[in-house]
Amino acid sequence: MKEWVKNEVKTWVEEIEQLSDIACNEPQLAYSAYTIGLSKKWNYLLRTTPGIATELEPIEKAIREKFLPAITGQPFIPDTLRSIMALPTRMGGLGVENPCHMANLEYQNSLKATEELQKAIQKQDVEYIPNPETEKATALSIKTGKANYHKKCREKIVQSIKPREARNLDLLSEKGASTWLTCLPLKSLKLTLNRQEFFDSISARYDLPLVGQPRATQCVCGEENSIDHSMSCKRGGFVAVRHDCVRDFLTAELDKVCYDTKAEPHLLEVRGAKLPPGTITEDGARLDIRTRGFWGPMDCTYFDVRVFNPRAQSNETQDIPQTYAKHEEGKKKNYLHRILEVEKASFTPLVMSTTGGLGQEFSRTLKQLADKKSRKTGYTYQECIRYLRVRLSFSMVRSITCSIRGYRGRNKNDGSSSDLYHTY
Repeated sequence: MKEWVKNEVKTWVEEIEQLSDIACNEPQLAYSAYTIGLSKKWNYLLRTTPGIATELEPIEKAIREKFLPAITGQPFIPDTLRSIMALPTRMGGLGVENPCHMANLEYQNSLKATEELQKAIQKQDVEYIPNPETEKATALSIKTGKANYHKKCREKIVQSIKPREARNLDLLSEKGASTWLTCLPLKSLKLTLNRQEFFDSISARYDLPLVGQPRATQCVCGEENSIDHSMSCKRGGFVAVRHDCVRDFLTAELDKVCYDTKAEPHLLEVRGAKLPPGTITEDGARLDIRTRGFWGPMDCTYFDVRVFNPRAQSNETQDIPQTYAKHEEGKKKNYLHRILEVEKASFTPLVMSTTGGLGQEFSRTLKQLADKKSRKTGYTYQECIRYLRVRLSFSMVRSITCSIRGYRGRNKNDGSSSDLYHTY
């Protein structure tokens, strides 16, 4: 038996090495092929064969020394980063589990799942009729047990890392922050990333050194050129581009299910209306989106988008929910009363972070949009909300890579006549 396991492990190691070679040019494709396909091959072995954790060590060695460096572009994967990457994507990881650590858990789960069948075999029952309620309870127990295992692993990691890194893990654990990792790279839906984009996205996700084409150490604005600075620097217009990507996508989707949808509509003049301090009252003010029939039949609703960098100095000392609430309240202070009193409409601030998380108002809006899209197209609600989250996630990922690698113009203070690419 051990000899057969050894031969199977050898075959799987060779397949990991082949996938690692592919990852040098197509890391996104290789990552999807591993998580959705290759890693499932040894799951059956884990569930049916006890005590094989030691025999699986060559697989883990190939994953850590070849596959993970290939898909991240990093030359070395430290212990803590390997532990983080073993977590599910919903907990901030990559879902690339350590088979040695999962062997015993998978086997015990398999015993639980087949417990009733084992009893029937032992009793020599001629016919086995599974109990749907028992099967459902068992599946829930297995799912809960595995979730608790990953939760304990995550808690152990959090205790061993710095507070800033722990906060980053919380940001990556937000709903929607990892959607771009869990979908198939379908070219027809424009869900593909090139090698540099995928590497940069992973580097931005885990605050790793950027790989690939070298960039200047100083931004054209004079600040140190880090990933965090690239997310906030207004030179080059990439902050506006990031905002416009979200606005344009939502405008297009709202136009499919609502009426009279328009981007950047002008607001009515205030004309002496008494509004609270802080309200923007200037003539010619505009919001991002206006539509009708969203919250109620023919009701007019205004939306305004804000995309913020949660790792910026102004945000990193605050709790994550508090940060979203602060930005939502800022939008409401500027526009809510003007929309209610002058436009006689409703107002919803749409706050999103550069890591992919959404504020409460945005989450509620996305669910309502998915429900309307489901009713109109015939697709299920789950399919519609998944589609919306994936497209938003990819819009944010592409805007981030654009911010990191984009051209920010010539440094006019250095006396040079040539254009300098002061990006990371």
